[in-house]
Amino acid sequence: MHVLVVDDVQVDRFILKKLLLPSYGVTTLSSSKEAIAFALSHTFDIALLNVTLKEDMDCLELLSDLRNISPVPFKAFATSCHVDRLRHRKLLQSGFLSVMLKPFDIDRFNQLVHYHTPSMVAL
Repeated sequence: MHVLVVDDVQVDRFILKKLLLPSYGVTTLSSSKEAIAFALSHTFDIALLNVTLKEDMDCLELLSDLRNISPVPFKAFATSCHVDRLRHRKLLQSGFLSVMLKPFDIDRFNQLVHYHTPSMVAL
């Protein structure tokens, strides 16, 4: 399974990659523009998108664009340090399966992936 991580904070990308690599293929990108360019020529099974991408498009818009570009359906999870109730609801209504709060809990992520993609197997 391949995970696309989009987060504008370098340290967060590094941590997520370290946590995910033993079980998943991982591509980390720092902006929505990079993610869209990547999606034009690559597929992925899971998108892990930071809720607040500074100086970039909103994660809701990015998710919509990625869904329009990707020829293969994928599962989407949002990451954030904090999300209020209203924003959390909007993220779920827009197609994110869950909001993963930082610090990132790899065990919880694996549970959610298994729950939402029981037929898919990690690397």
